[in-house]
Amino acid sequence: MKITLVNIIPAIFLVFFSPRITAGSDTTMYQVSVTKYLMGTTVETTARSSDVNTCKQALLAAYEEMQRIEDLLSCYKDSSEISAVNRAAGIHPVKVSYETLSMLKRSETYGKKFSGVFDVTIGPLSDLWGFSEEKEIVLPEDSTIKKLAKLVDYNNLIINETDTTVFLKNKGMMIDLGGIAKGYAIDRGSAVLKESGINNFILNAGGDIYVSGTKDKETLWKVGVKHPRHSNELIAEFDLKDYAVATSGDYERFKIINGVRYHHILDPATGYPGTLSESSTILAPTAEEADATATYIFLLGWEKVLSDKSINYPLLIVASDGTLHYNQEFEKKYNLEIMK
Repeated sequence: MKITLVNIIPAIFLVFFSPRITAGSDTTMYQVSVTKYLMGTTVETTARSSDVNTCKQALLAAYEEMQRIEDLLSCYKDSSEISAVNRAAGIHPVKVSYETLSMLKRSETYGKKFSGVFDVTIGPLSDLWGFSEEKEIVLPEDSTIKKLAKLVDYNNLIINETDTTVFLKNKGMMIDLGGIAKGYAIDRGSAVLKESGINNFILNAGGDIYVSGTKDKETLWKVGVKHPRHSNELIAEFDLKDYAVATSGDYERFKIINGVRYHHILDPATGYPGTLSESSTILAPTAEEADATATYIFLLGWEKVLSDKSINYPLLIVASDGTLHYNQEFEKKYNLEIMK
């Protein structure tokens, strides 16, 4: 196997490639794999192409695009447009790019569709708990949680499409796009790869995935769902092509305090981590939609989700008691295999 290392400041961009001979063809196909830390997680991509150099350049461009999205939308980067909006909360509207405005409009749509269970103004609470930052996690005071929960309401996010400004009505409000921006970044990275002629790849950002084409001429990409309580095991796997999948889990960022597991998926209504699920997985046409919906179904719990007629995508939920629940759509169309 030949290995190439390319430095991209400030992170390392690792490129691994090896030849694969396509069955029934004299064409040498190369499998190119890339790993880089972005958006608070490890982003891994494996692509298949007959032209290694074109594939490497396309992957470089895709990762640069995902980095651009993070720089634009992360509330943890002081220079981002979202941070500028947060700093001006309760003071004045902030001029933003059309891309940021569009993202917030779509977030508002998800908020309405999911009855506020998904809410990008969750920022005051996510900042309080601190799971997305490098700091010691302590259990916040209940009174503080309840106080900050009152600031969470996407209806107080004022989006003015005429002059492309965004305004948070109340001081202390904060936007946190952690439940949707990673999916959007994956969609943008995937689009860059396709625009460069790379049509067979799997892009995985910490459980948010887009799959394009096939692994080889006769084999689909296979996606695994991590067991929420056994990190080295899968609880299920399935085939996927030209579709996205996202998994939300209480095992990604968490801390056990007095025997209770506290994690980063917060319920806007209570201010506390959701308690009805260990993990939730859903398939959707875009990684953005999968990302947002996975958060919603995690918090809603399997009983309400499976009876929710508005969700017609394949889904799988591991309930808080460890039981597995999935719909017929998943089982029938995607060769779903449950691990014993």
